[in-house]
Amino acid sequence: MKIETVQFKPPVSPAISDDLAQKLTAAEEAIYRLYKAGHPVYYGYSGGKDSAVITDIGLRAARRYKAEGGNPISVVGTSNTLMENPEIQAHYSSELNKMGRYARRHGLALQTAIIEPTLASTFQVKILTGRGIPSFAGGEGDCTQDLKISGQIRFRKNLFATWMKQGLPPPVTVLGVRREESVIRANRMRERGDSAVEPVLNKNGDLVLSPIADWSELDVFEHLGNVTNGFVESYSDFKETDRIYAHSAGTSCSIVAMDVHETRKSPGCGARHGCWGCQKAEDKSLEAMIAHDPRYEYARGLNKLNKLIRATRYDWSLRHWVGRTIQGGYIEVKPDTYHPKFIRDLTRYMLQLDYDEEVRARRAGEPPKFRILPLKMMVAIDALQSLNGLAKPFQVWADQRDLRQRKVRYDIPDVPTTPPQPLPPTRYLHVGTEWDDGLHSNWHGLRDDYLEGIVGETGCLPPLRELKGGKKVWDVHHQQQFGIDQEAAMMIEDFEIENLLAYHDRGFAASAIGFAYKWYAQYGVLTLSHAQLAKHDEVLRRTAYKDSLGLTLDYSINDLLARTIAFEDLPAEAQLAWSEPKKEKKTKKAKETKKAVTELPDPLHMAAEPAPATKDAPAQAPELASGDDSLDEHDLIDLSDAEGPQLALFS
Repeated sequence: MKIETVQFKPPVSPAISDDLAQKLTAAEEAIYRLYKAGHPVYYGYSGGKDSAVITDIGLRAARRYKAEGGNPISVVGTSNTLMENPEIQAHYSSELNKMGRYARRHGLALQTAIIEPTLASTFQVKILTGRGIPSFAGGEGDCTQDLKISGQIRFRKNLFATWMKQGLPPPVTVLGVRREESVIRANRMRERGDSAVEPVLNKNGDLVLSPIADWSELDVFEHLGNVTNGFVESYSDFKETDRIYAHSAGTSCSIVAMDVHETRKSPGCGARHGCWGCQKAEDKSLEAMIAHDPRYEYARGLNKLNKLIRATRYDWSLRHWVGRTIQGGYIEVKPDTYHPKFIRDLTRYMLQLDYDEEVRARRAGEPPKFRILPLKMMVAIDALQSLNGLAKPFQVWADQRDLRQRKVRYDIPDVPTTPPQPLPPTRYLHVGTEWDDGLHSNWHGLRDDYLEGIVGETGCLPPLRELKGGKKVWDVHHQQQFGIDQEAAMMIEDFEIENLLAYHDRGFAASAIGFAYKWYAQYGVLTLSHAQLAKHDEVLRRTAYKDSLGLTLDYSINDLLARTIAFEDLPAEAQLAWSEPKKEKKTKKAKETKKAVTELPDPLHMAAEPAPATKDAPAQAPELASGDDSLDEHDLIDLSDAEGPQLALFS
C-alpha cells in the first residue's frame, strides 16, 4: 500500500509555542555568544533533523552578529562513508549547497565540506581485499572508527591548529545531540557534562556545545514545520528532510498544529539512516523507502546485497581458512576473513550493481545515484587482491569486461539465513619455518624478472632500494599513505585495459600470482609510505609461497582440512609454540589495542569534521579478527603523518 506524505500544515494560530520560542531564543543566544567572543564555530551536520536545526539556529546567530559589524567564522561539515544511502547523500549535498547560497545572500563567511575516509579504510577496499569482514552486531564496531572517526580526528586537528596559529580563540564544535534520544545517550551526555548554554571540554581537549540538548523530538519537528510553512526564515524549507524521514518509515512525519500550543507528530518519524552495507544493526530505512515509493526501486540491489551479507554471517564455508602466522612450522587453519571465491562473488555483485545503475540513469536522462566501485577503488582492489593471492592478475577488469561487453550477469542470489553456529575446532598445517622457505629468490618480492628483463635499465621501472637484510625492492612512489594516482588510473583505463585483459586471458605462470600488483607498482599508479615497502615485499613473498602450496585463489576447504592435523597431534615444539600462554599474550595485546580505540574521543563529539576551505561555500558466535601479521590498516596508512581524509569542497 502506498502512503502519501502529508506536508507540514499551517495552524490558524501563532506558529511558535511559548515553550519552543524560549528554547529557540536560548539556543540562538548560546551560539551568538560564541561568535561575539571570537570563537570559530564548526557545525557537525549529517542531513538529519537535529543537525539541520542546530545549523539553522547557528546561521541565524551568525547573521545577527554580522549585522552588528562582526565577522563570524563558520564551518559546516559532514562525513561521506562512500557507502551512504544514496538518498541521504544526495540530500545532504543539496542542503550544503543551500547553506552556501544562504550565506552568500547574507554576506556570511561560511565554508562547507564533505569528508571521505582514506581509500584503504573504505568498506569496499577492506572487505574485497581480504583485510577484514563487515562489523557485525555483537562484534567489534571498527567500521565507525575506519569510516568516520579516524579521518575526522586528523582533519579537525589540522583545521583547529590552523585557526590557533591565526591567533583566534579556541574553536567550538556545535552538535545536535539530545538527551531524549535514548537512555544511553542521556547517560553519556550527563557523564560528559554536556551543556546547552556553555561549551564544555571533551576528553580530547576540544570545546563542544549542545544547544538543543534539552529539546524533545516534538520540538525539533515543530520547528522544522514552522520553517516549512514560512513562519521562520531559514537556509532551507526542509521539505526534503520531511520526505526522507517520512519515506524511511513508510509513513508521514508531518507536524500538524491543532491549536495555538498543540502539535502532533505521526509515528515513525525517528527513522535512522545507516550505510547500505551496515551489519551492526538491521537498518530498515532503505527497505522501507523501496517499499514506499517506486522512485527508490533503483536501490533494491543495494538492499539485496546487505541481506546477502547478513544471511551468510555464520556460513563458515565462505570464509578464508588459511592463517598467516607461523609458529613451530605450522599455521592455524580456521575460518577468518572471506574466502577468495566469495570475495570474487562480492566484487562481481558490486560491479553489476554499478552497471545496472548506469543503464537506468542513462535511460532516465540523469546522473547515476551511486557508484560502489569508482575507478580508484577498482585499481586498488585489483592490485591488493593480487598482492594477497585472492584473484588472478587483472581479474577485476576481466569481470567488468564480461558484464559490460559479453553481457554476463552477476545477479545477487536469494539465500537462506545460516543460523548461528560455533566455530569449528582449529586445525594446523605444516608450511615450514618461513613463508618463503625454499623460495629464496629476489623475484618473489617487490620485483619482477619478466618486467626487468624486458625493460632493462631504460629507466621505465622504479629504482631499486636495499632493505634491512640486504633484499632489494622497487622504490615505488612515496606518499604518507597507500593511495592510487588518479591520473595514472585514468591512463590505465584509457590505454592499457586491452593489454591487461590479454594477459589475464592467457593465464599466469607459476609464482606470478602477484604480477598484477607489481605491474601497478611499476606503472606508477600505486603510492606507498617508506615503511610499507618492506611489508608489501614480505606479503608478496608469502603469497608466492602460499600459491606453491595451493593455498590461494579458489582452493578447496575440504582438501585443505584433509592436509591438517589436530592440536594434540602437533610435535611437542609446535604445541609449545601454539600453547595457551602465547595465545593469552596475543589476547592481552588485542584487548590493549581495543582499549586504546575505545579511549578515542567520543564519536558524538567528533562528528562530521570541518574543512579548511579557502573560499565561501555555495551551495552470538564470536567475531573473528584477521591474523596478527595480516596486511591491515597500519600497513596501508602511516597514521603518524597522514594528512587526513579525502575532502570534497562545495564552491
